[in-house]
Amino acid sequence: MPNGRCYRHGGASTGPQTPEGLERAARANWKHGRYSAKAIAFRRMLARTVRDLRAATRMVEEQ
Repeated sequence: MPNGRCYRHGGASTGPQTPEGLERAARANWKHGRYSAKAIAFRRMLARTVRDLRAATRMVEEQ
């Protein structure tokens, strides 16, 4: 066989090899996106905004 495996037993899959196959496999394994770079950046921006608003509130209350 061209892949060097036994033509009768074949062996286990070596997984996707092409860039398209790798991308397709990554998309198929996508669960929810909570840990994607976009989601992490959004949560960090949100936390920064909340911190800034709390600091501004404290400054107003102190006056």
